[in-house]
Amino acid sequence: MDHQEEQTQEIEILQSIYPDELEFLNEAQTHFQIRINLDTESERKHALNLVVKYPKTYPEVVPELHIEVAEAEENEDGDYEGESDDDDEDEEAKQTRLALNMAETIEYERGDLSKLLSKLNEEAEIGIGMPSIFTLVTVLKDEAESLFNEKLTTKTKEFERKRNELEKIEQQKFQGTKVTPESFNQWRLKFRQEMKFEEKDELKMQQMHGGRLTGKQIFERGLAGTEEEDGNGGVEGDDLVEGVKNIAV
Repeated sequence: MDHQEEQTQEIEILQSIYPDELEFLNEAQTHFQIRINLDTESERKHALNLVVKYPKTYPEVVPELHIEVAEAEENEDGDYEGESDDDDEDEEAKQTRLALNMAETIEYERGDLSKLLSKLNEEAEIGIGMPSIFTLVTVLKDEAESLFNEKLTTKTKEFERKRNELEKIEQQKFQGTKVTPESFNQWRLKFRQEMKFEEKDELKMQQMHGGRLTGKQIFERGLAGTEEEDGNGGVEGDDLVEGVKNIAV
Protein backbone atom coordinates (compact mmCIF):
# COMPACT_ATOMS: atom_id res chain seq x y z
CA MET A 1 0.00 0.00 0.00
CA ASP A 2 1.46 3.38 -0.99
CA HIS A 3 1.48 6.48 1.21
CA GLN A 4 -1.49 8.14 -0.45
CA GLU A 5 -3.69 5.08 0.02
CA GLU A 6 -2.79 4.91 3.71
CA GLN A 7 -3.63 8.58 4.09
CA THR A 8 -6.97 8.13 2.32
CA GLN A 9 -7.94 5.21 4.50
CA GLU A 10 -7.06 7.11 7.65
CA ILE A 11 -9.14 10.09 6.52
CA GLU A 12 -12.15 7.82 5.98
CA ILE A 13 -11.77 6.39 9.46
CA LEU A 14 -11.43 9.87 10.98
CA GLN A 15 -14.55 11.05 9.15
CA SER A 16 -16.55 8.20 10.67
CA ILE A 17 -15.25 8.93 14.18
CA TYR A 18 -15.42 12.74 14.01
CA PRO A 19 -18.24 13.54 11.56
CA ASP A 20 -18.87 17.00 13.03
CA GLU A 21 -15.41 17.79 14.38
CA LEU A 22 -13.33 17.15 11.25
CA GLU A 23 -12.85 20.07 8.85
CA PHE A 24 -10.73 19.98 5.69
CA LEU A 25 -8.52 22.95 4.95
CA ASN A 26 -7.64 22.02 1.34
CA GLU A 27 -9.28 20.14 -1.53
CA ALA A 28 -6.75 17.31 -1.44
CA GLN A 29 -7.84 16.50 2.11
CA THR A 30 -4.24 16.37 3.25
CA HIS A 31 -4.63 19.44 5.45
CA PHE A 32 -7.38 19.39 8.09
CA GLN A 33 -8.28 20.12 11.67
CA ILE A 34 -10.19 18.20 14.31
CA ARG A 35 -12.06 19.98 17.08
CA ILE A 36 -11.48 18.31 20.44
CA ASN A 37 -14.09 19.12 23.08
CA LEU A 38 -12.61 18.82 26.56
CA ASP A 39 -14.24 17.55 29.74
CA THR A 40 -13.37 20.05 32.48
CA GLU A 41 -14.92 21.42 35.66
CA SER A 42 -15.67 24.66 33.86
CA GLU A 43 -19.20 25.52 32.80
CA ARG A 44 -17.70 26.81 29.57
CA LYS A 45 -17.00 24.29 26.83
CA HIS A 46 -13.24 24.40 26.39
CA ALA A 47 -12.03 22.97 23.09
CA LEU A 48 -8.81 22.72 21.09
CA ASN A 49 -8.21 22.29 17.38
CA LEU A 50 -5.58 19.79 16.29
CA VAL A 51 -4.39 21.00 12.89
CA VAL A 52 -2.77 18.26 10.77
CA LYS A 53 -0.91 18.41 7.48
CA TYR A 54 0.23 15.20 5.79
CA PRO A 55 3.73 15.18 4.31
CA LYS A 56 3.87 13.21 1.04
CA THR A 57 5.58 10.26 2.71
CA TYR A 58 3.33 10.09 5.81
CA PRO A 59 3.07 7.77 7.75
CA GLU A 60 6.75 7.02 7.21
CA VAL A 61 7.43 10.49 8.68
CA VAL A 62 5.66 12.43 11.41
CA PRO A 63 2.73 14.63 10.36
CA GLU A 64 2.96 18.39 10.67
CA LEU A 65 1.01 19.33 13.78
CA HIS A 66 -0.34 22.55 15.23
CA ILE A 67 -2.64 23.23 18.20
CA GLU A 68 -5.07 26.13 18.52
CA VAL A 69 -7.70 27.16 21.04
CA ALA A 70 -11.02 26.53 19.31
CA GLU A 71 -13.54 29.31 18.99
CA ALA A 72 -16.73 29.06 21.00
CA GLU A 73 -19.58 27.39 19.18
CA GLU A 74 -22.47 29.53 17.99
CA ASN A 75 -24.90 28.26 20.64
CA GLU A 76 -22.41 28.73 23.46
CA ASP A 77 -22.69 31.78 25.70
CA GLY A 78 -19.32 33.31 26.51
CA ASP A 79 -20.43 34.29 29.99
CA TYR A 80 -20.59 31.89 32.90
CA GLU A 81 -22.86 31.71 35.89
CA GLY A 82 -21.57 33.87 38.73
CA GLU A 83 -19.92 36.41 36.44
CA SER A 84 -20.80 39.88 37.65
CA ASP A 85 -20.10 43.44 36.62
CA ASP A 86 -21.52 44.91 39.81
CA ASP A 87 -19.14 47.68 40.84
CA ASP A 88 -20.89 47.95 44.21
CA GLU A 89 -20.02 44.37 45.14
CA ASP A 90 -17.81 44.34 48.24
CA GLU A 91 -14.42 42.64 48.28
CA GLU A 92 -15.57 39.72 50.40
CA ALA A 93 -18.39 38.95 47.96
CA LYS A 94 -15.96 39.15 45.04
CA GLN A 95 -13.55 36.75 46.71
CA THR A 96 -16.36 34.32 47.50
CA ARG A 97 -17.58 34.41 43.91
CA LEU A 98 -14.04 33.89 42.64
CA ALA A 99 -13.54 30.86 44.88
CA LEU A 100 -16.79 29.32 43.69
CA ASN A 101 -16.01 29.95 40.03
CA MET A 102 -12.26 29.38 39.98
CA ALA A 103 -12.53 26.91 37.10
CA GLU A 104 -14.05 29.62 34.92
CA THR A 105 -10.83 31.66 35.12
CA ILE A 106 -8.63 28.95 33.59
CA GLU A 107 -7.45 29.55 30.02
CA TYR A 108 -5.06 27.73 27.72
CA GLU A 109 -2.18 30.09 27.05
CA ARG A 110 0.56 30.00 24.44
CA GLY A 111 2.95 28.22 26.79
CA ASP A 112 0.33 25.57 27.49
CA LEU A 113 -0.18 24.92 23.78
CA SER A 114 3.58 24.62 23.26
CA LYS A 115 3.80 22.10 26.08
CA LEU A 116 0.97 20.04 24.59
CA LEU A 117 2.49 20.19 21.11
CA SER A 118 5.82 18.90 22.40
CA LYS A 119 4.02 15.93 23.93
CA LEU A 120 2.22 15.22 20.65
CA ASN A 121 5.42 15.36 18.63
CA GLU A 122 6.96 12.80 20.98
CA GLU A 123 3.98 10.51 20.44
CA ALA A 124 4.14 11.05 16.68
CA GLU A 125 7.78 9.97 16.66
CA ILE A 126 6.81 6.77 18.45
CA GLY A 127 4.08 6.10 15.87
CA ILE A 128 6.20 6.52 12.74
CA GLY A 129 5.31 3.89 10.15
CA MET A 130 1.60 3.64 10.92
CA PRO A 131 -1.39 6.06 10.89
CA SER A 132 -1.42 7.86 14.22
CA ILE A 133 -3.89 10.77 14.09
CA PHE A 134 -6.58 9.05 16.18
CA THR A 135 -3.95 8.23 18.81
CA LEU A 136 -2.71 11.83 18.77
CA VAL A 137 -6.24 13.17 19.24
CA THR A 138 -6.73 10.88 22.23
CA VAL A 139 -3.40 11.90 23.76
CA LEU A 140 -4.12 15.60 23.23
CA LYS A 141 -7.51 15.32 24.92
CA ASP A 142 -6.08 13.51 27.94
CA GLU A 143 -3.08 15.82 28.28
CA ALA A 144 -5.15 18.99 27.86
CA GLU A 145 -7.65 17.92 30.51
CA SER A 146 -4.84 17.00 32.92
CA LEU A 147 -3.19 20.35 32.29
CA PHE A 148 -6.47 22.13 33.01
CA ASN A 149 -6.73 20.36 36.37
CA GLU A 150 -3.12 21.20 37.20
CA LYS A 151 -3.69 24.88 36.44
CA LEU A 152 -6.87 24.86 38.51
CA THR A 153 -5.12 23.23 41.47
CA THR A 154 -2.23 25.69 41.30
CA LYS A 155 -4.53 28.69 41.08
CA THR A 156 -6.70 27.44 43.94
CA LYS A 157 -3.67 26.95 46.20
CA GLU A 158 -2.39 30.43 45.35
CA PHE A 159 -5.82 31.88 46.10
CA GLU A 160 -5.92 30.10 49.47
CA ARG A 161 -2.39 31.28 50.30
CA LYS A 162 -3.24 34.91 49.61
CA ARG A 163 -6.51 34.65 51.52
CA ASN A 164 -4.74 33.18 54.56
CA GLU A 165 -2.20 36.01 54.46
CA LEU A 166 -4.98 38.59 54.38
CA GLU A 167 -6.75 36.87 57.27
CA LYS A 168 -3.56 36.97 59.36
CA ILE A 169 -3.15 40.67 58.63
CA GLU A 170 -6.76 41.31 59.67
CA GLN A 171 -6.31 39.29 62.87
CA GLN A 172 -3.20 41.27 63.80
CA LYS A 173 -5.28 44.45 63.77
CA PHE A 174 -7.26 43.11 66.72
CA GLN A 175 -4.30 41.72 68.64
CA GLY A 176 -2.44 44.05 70.97
CA THR A 177 1.04 43.59 72.38
CA LYS A 178 1.24 40.51 74.58
CA VAL A 179 1.37 41.53 78.25
CA THR A 180 3.88 39.90 80.58
CA PRO A 181 4.37 40.56 84.33
CA GLU A 182 7.56 42.47 83.53
CA SER A 183 5.99 44.64 80.83
CA PHE A 184 2.97 45.33 83.06
CA ASN A 185 5.16 46.42 85.99
CA GLN A 186 7.17 48.70 83.73
CA TRP A 187 4.01 50.24 82.35
CA ARG A 188 2.52 50.63 85.85
CA LEU A 189 5.62 52.36 87.18
CA LYS A 190 5.80 54.71 84.23
CA PHE A 191 2.10 55.45 84.41
CA ARG A 192 2.21 56.23 88.13
CA GLN A 193 5.19 58.51 87.59
CA GLU A 194 3.43 60.34 84.80
CA MET A 195 0.28 60.75 86.88
CA LYS A 196 2.32 61.63 90.00
CA PHE A 197 0.41 59.06 92.03
CA GLU A 198 3.23 58.71 94.59
CA GLU A 199 3.13 62.40 95.45
CA LYS A 200 -0.66 62.34 95.65
CA ASP A 201 -0.61 59.29 97.93
CA GLU A 202 1.92 60.92 100.23
CA LEU A 203 -0.06 64.13 100.41
CA LYS A 204 -3.25 62.20 101.16
CA MET A 205 -1.56 60.27 103.98
CA GLN A 206 -0.24 63.47 105.52
CA GLN A 207 -3.71 64.97 105.43
CA MET A 208 -5.14 61.86 107.10
CA HIS A 209 -2.56 62.12 109.92
CA GLY A 210 -3.01 65.80 110.50
CA GLY A 211 0.14 66.72 108.68
CA ARG A 212 2.31 64.35 110.74
CA LEU A 213 4.52 61.69 109.21
CA THR A 214 3.27 58.12 109.29
CA GLY A 215 5.26 55.32 110.86
CA LYS A 216 6.10 54.03 107.40
CA GLN A 217 7.37 57.43 106.31
CA ILE A 218 9.48 57.71 109.43
CA PHE A 219 11.20 54.39 108.74
CA GLU A 220 11.58 55.21 105.03
CA ARG A 221 13.24 58.52 105.81
CA GLY A 222 15.49 57.01 108.48
CA LEU A 223 13.90 58.95 111.29
CA ALA A 224 12.87 56.03 113.51
CA GLY A 225 14.68 56.08 116.86
CA THR A 226 16.11 59.59 116.27
CA GLU A 227 15.47 62.64 118.27
CA GLU A 228 11.98 63.97 118.26
CA GLU A 229 11.13 66.58 115.67
CA ASP A 230 9.84 69.98 116.58
CA GLY A 231 6.27 70.26 117.76
CA ASN A 232 5.00 71.90 114.54
CA GLY A 233 4.31 68.71 112.65
CA GLY A 234 6.85 66.08 113.80
CA VAL A 235 6.21 62.79 115.57
CA GLU A 236 8.12 62.08 118.79
CA GLY A 237 9.79 58.70 119.24
CA ASP A 238 7.90 58.04 122.51
CA ASP A 239 4.61 58.77 120.77
CA LEU A 240 5.47 56.28 118.05
CA VAL A 241 6.37 53.57 120.60
CA GLU A 242 3.18 54.24 122.51
CA GLY A 243 1.16 54.03 119.30
CA VAL A 244 2.70 50.68 118.45
CA LYS A 245 1.86 49.36 121.94
CA ASN A 246 -1.73 50.47 121.55
CA ILE A 247 -1.98 48.64 118.21
CA ALA A 248 -0.56 45.48 119.77
CA VAL A 249 -3.13 45.62 122.54
